[in-house]
Amino acid sequence: MFDSFALLPDEYGSTFANVKRTSFIISVGLLAFVWSAALPQICHAEAKGAAYSDVEADKHKGEDAAVTGKVTGVSKSAKGTTFINFGARYPNHTFTGIVFPGDVQKVGDLSALANQMVTVTGRIEAAPDGKPQIVIKSLDQITIPKTPQPDSATPPPAPPVSAPSTPPAPVSPTPPAATNPTPASVPQPTPSPKSAAAKRIALAENWTTAPQSGEMTRKDLATIFGAQATSGESAVADALIVIYPEVPYLAPLATARKQLNLDNTSPTRTKIVTPGLPADSLTANTFAGIFPGGFTSMTLITDTADQVVSVLLLDDSPRQRTTEITELDGFHTYNFILNRAKSTAQLVIKHELTREGASAGVVVVESLLINPNAADPAATPRPATRGSTVAKKPRTGKVIERSRWFVPKPLVSIILRASGNR
Repeated sequence: MFDSFALLPDEYGSTFANVKRTSFIISVGLLAFVWSAALPQICHAEAKGAAYSDVEADKHKGEDAAVTGKVTGVSKSAKGTTFINFGARYPNHTFTGIVFPGDVQKVGDLSALANQMVTVTGRIEAAPDGKPQIVIKSLDQITIPKTPQPDSATPPPAPPVSAPSTPPAPVSPTPPAATNPTPASVPQPTPSPKSAAAKRIALAENWTTAPQSGEMTRKDLATIFGAQATSGESAVADALIVIYPEVPYLAPLATARKQLNLDNTSPTRTKIVTPGLPADSLTANTFAGIFPGGFTSMTLITDTADQVVSVLLLDDSPRQRTTEITELDGFHTYNFILNRAKSTAQLVIKHELTREGASAGVVVVESLLINPNAADPAATPRPATRGSTVAKKPRTGKVIERSRWFVPKPLVSIILRASGNR
């Protein structure tokens, strides 16, 4: 119907246009008023819920809040519960994010959170040990805080405006003198940072020399790692790979010792000569003590530049027995870092890949050396059945040595190549 106004005289059409513009302005004003009234409530809703550091969380149990801190370790129990510890390693942690087995599939693998600043939101509760925790049921409860950026919204000040003046008389440009460029005027290539050079695995020139012996040990390595990576050389470090809590791949040995509180302990240094590992390239730095999992020594394996490339936990006198006494894979070597192989065919070797304590990009090998014929004096005999005169004892084997080997996948690829699996 508005097309009919085109037939009106110009002054009427102009008046109607002014009315429409006025109505539009009033509508916009009303909308802005309504929005300004609602905005405080929206902002209040977004700001609802307090924010605390992991150290402060203990004083705010029972509150719904966001807790932020540095993740010092991500682990999973035998029952499948995931623990994200903050502040320090267990049991000295300050706060925990916990994912129960029923929610693990929804939340996913959280091992990549280790050594990062992380925020967990939810109800702060008291864990069984009295420390604060938040139960995580969905991934949206976990965020990684953004690094604050400088405020760039304010435009730069405008240059001062001066009154126009009479332009000066044009001056004929003087041609530049033909001179050779000085060294300072020649662009120089930017040198690579020293840190970038340090973040490459350092191996001996002959590390790929074809092995002349140790065929059974090299076969064991291929059996364990063959499905985990491809043969090759990945010299550049992946900054996201954390071999062991607080020890990233290719960390300097001195830094790793400080992170693990080993800087006041003298290690035993041994050159690694195991067939299938890179020749003349790796050193075992072994520290005695009591370590997580009840292990009695920790070995930091370093390259020729004293960078940590792997970690081994070892217990060579465990008080442990096992019912897994059947030899299935025919392994020959049970400790690849110390080059230990079984001395008799009666012994049983178990190598098993596990996710316990592993971060993304790391393969963890659990190993057992078992004597299946060692009697267990503490075993309780089975009750004799009717018609039987001798009670049978349960068949178990004595664990002679157990170890847990943390191997980053770049090193796995190098091992496969060094062992001749091209």
